[in-house]
Amino acid sequence: MTANSTTALNYLIFSQNGVGDGQTHYDQGLVVPEVAMGATVDSLHSPKDPYKQRPTNLAVTASNGYVAKSLQKSSDDSDEGSLPCTPAQQDSETDASAVRASNQVLDNDTMELISSFLRHFTGLSKCRWSQNKALSTMKRVVEDVLSKHRYAYNGMLNRLALDNQPDNMGFVTEVAENLFSDGTTNWGRIVSLVAFGAAVCQHLKERGREHCVELVSKEISTYLLENQRDWLAKNNSWEGFVEFFRVSDPESTVRNTLMAFVGVAGIGATLAFLIR
Repeated sequence: MTANSTTALNYLIFSQNGVGDGQTHYDQGLVVPEVAMGATVDSLHSPKDPYKQRPTNLAVTASNGYVAKSLQKSSDDSDEGSLPCTPAQQDSETDASAVRASNQVLDNDTMELISSFLRHFTGLSKCRWSQNKALSTMKRVVEDVLSKHRYAYNGMLNRLALDNQPDNMGFVTEVAENLFSDGTTNWGRIVSLVAFGAAVCQHLKERGREHCVELVSKEISTYLLENQRDWLAKNNSWEGFVEFFRVSDPESTVRNTLMAFVGVAGIGATLAFLIR
């Protein structure tokens, strides 16, 4: 078996107040009053002066029945030229961030659970099983399955000729793909896959290939995360696993799953063992 990328603000400066080239220009015929030195600004605006300062209050007569309007200077004028506030983060961005965080948690939990279980199962490391509910549940359920179906799993290992398998452990993924090939996923099948991995790791350790245990763990974890991620998320991940086997008998959920393994490994003896 074998594995499978300023606008630049252009300020157009026009001639203002009749000055454009350093010289003062007036319309022809316009009489400009002479201003004595020391005169005040107010003296520039005589009652007949048509160039009075523009009024700030423009009233509209209410003779047509509408309420008079006033043009008031905006209080926001003082903020002219300031940069706009940064818009609030969009809900979609928040949701995407939450999804990424959730996926990272599932990745970490899955890899840690499978790796810890297989290392502890083969005696490569020790731990207090009660400290992790998912780990203690996995230990209880897998050991129960292996004790009741040891012959079935041993038959699979013999059929697979593990001693001739390369160290990459790619055959584990092929077995997993076949196990779930009918589109059905449940906790029983996932446990059966982990139990198969445990049996493989135990055999490899006995043959002096302890270094392959972690490789088996990676094959199982990678398969679950790449192919069963949606199902795991919808079933409350490993918390759902703990809750499911809190009340369910692993024997009733695994027995039919082992039938699927028969098709994968082609082991007639396994089928006979299960249906007798």
